[in-house]
Amino acid sequence: MDHLRTALARASREAPPEARGRFLVLTHRGPDPDALGACEGLRRLLELGFGYEATVATLGRIHRAENLALVRTLDLALVDYDEIDVTTYAGVTLVDTQPEFGHTVLPAAPPLVAVFDHHVPPDSDGERPEVPHRDVRLGLGATSSMIYEYLRDARVELDERTASALFCGVRYDTMDLSRNVSPLDEEAYFETFRHADRIRIAEIDKPPLPRSYYRAVAGAMAAARQHGPLVLALLGKIENPETVAEMADFFLRMKSASWVVVGGAYEGEYVLSLRTDKTFGNAYPLMERVLGGEGSFGGHGHIAGGRVPLEDDGESTIKSMERRLRANALKVIAPSGEEEAIPPEGRPVGE
Repeated sequence: MDHLRTALARASREAPPEARGRFLVLTHRGPDPDALGACEGLRRLLELGFGYEATVATLGRIHRAENLALVRTLDLALVDYDEIDVTTYAGVTLVDTQPEFGHTVLPAAPPLVAVFDHHVPPDSDGERPEVPHRDVRLGLGATSSMIYEYLRDARVELDERTASALFCGVRYDTMDLSRNVSPLDEEAYFETFRHADRIRIAEIDKPPLPRSYYRAVAGAMAAARQHGPLVLALLGKIENPETVAEMADFFLRMKSASWVVVGGAYEGEYVLSLRTDKTFGNAYPLMERVLGGEGSFGGHGHIAGGRVPLEDDGESTIKSMERRLRANALKVIAPSGEEEAIPPEGRPVGE
């Protein structure tokens, strides 16, 4: 806590007069509940714990219904990153990601003062940028749990909005304490729930779903194939990049599935999500093998995600990418690449 306080104070002191005492809170593109909860918690820490002004800015559209419901129901004050003057802030704080990740955008100025994350750092050929306060804990299930701890130690009282946002962050990243859970995650889950607005949490958990959601499910079902313990669904062009994460969670429940890879092309990138069950091992090294040296990726425990830039959005380019990814995934379970594929509905009766 003292280390963070010192880093913030130094950045504020060294900033131009008009920027002193003002900090920007950023996260990765298209933030999920853990990123949103951690941002809201850090905003409260900066304002009530340290006496600074804090602005949470997001980049990239939020698509998933639960994430939109979280922002709308809790009335989170989010500013579009492209519409702010970053030079009017003394420094930047970064949550649920790291500056080396490809899905994270940082301004050239002001300086990055603090990083809070729980993902495995990406491999880097060069030196990592020096950050005055870097708190990366691989043993945590959610960054929101980490921010809860800072608030607790600073003796900042949880209001309903912050508690609800942090609870959703821990809840969704740990699947209600069923994966990648530490004692701190358990404490954060129960303590934030105790202070949260439970009616609003229920509204966030079961929001109305658009027709496009069901089209995406139907398309994923048609594309998915099971190869022994692997379910592979490469979807071509997609309307919503968060479809890949939703379908990865969905297909992991398939009988005999131990790991899942789902991918789709969106706005010049091929987006991937990978999940493993409790017995199959960590997702991070599997994602590394599936990508085969292309793109960037990160992960923790049984979850990993990756992005590969595409030369163009043409069908042939996307299909070529999917052939490489499919071949890499199949080599993990069958070096010959001859593992039989079974549609998600299974074999016809009698086979």
